[in-house]
Amino acid sequence: MRHLPLSENYASFSERSRKAVSDILISARDVLVEQGYPRLTMRNVAERAGISVGNLNYYFANKQDLLRELLQAIIQGYVEDFSQIIHDKDRAAIDRFESVVRFIMGDLETRETTGFFPALWALANHDPVAAHEMDRIYDVEKGVLADLIAEVRPDLSEDQVNILALFVMGAIEGQTVFVGFKRKNSELLPVVTNAAAFGFRRLVSEIDGSEIARLS
Repeated sequence: MRHLPLSENYASFSERSRKAVSDILISARDVLVEQGYPRLTMRNVAERAGISVGNLNYYFANKQDLLRELLQAIIQGYVEDFSQIIHDKDRAAIDRFESVVRFIMGDLETRETTGFFPALWALANHDPVAAHEMDRIYDVEKGVLADLIAEVRPDLSEDQVNILALFVMGAIEGQTVFVGFKRKNSELLPVVTNAAAFGFRRLVSEIDGSEIARLS
């Protein structure tokens, strides 16, 4: 399971309280992944965390506050993971781009990712908090891809770079339902990852900006 870093909101909390919050977020994530959003209730999360509902309410007044903090923790976790890759300036930008592609593809094999994101997609259709935080998660991912593409292809315009980043991100995320955890073709994830890394690397390196300009 992925690390869920706490936000600065908890910087002044005691170590004991920070651990309690961390345990609650992990429990909320596990309930959402394993049982789906309808079962993400304060009672179920408290039971999973081994605390009373009253103790849970001490840290989170309602489910919306809990969901918001959970999604923010997930976002920060990805920011930290991406940062380790993109800031390795000893490697060429195209190699770092490929590493990000492989990282995102590899993330699909986890139960957490395959269970969490489809639940989030469905929830975002009728929950504004989920919709907002989902947009933030994908803005982070697209931003990382766009920064690296811009470094590889300084000849492309900002719009062209963003179109490429959006295409790469969408193509990768769409694989969740095909090669994600326990999906029908999950055993093909390694070879699909190789195909994605090769294809996107070549696309980003060789595409003529004029081809993108036709759509921008």
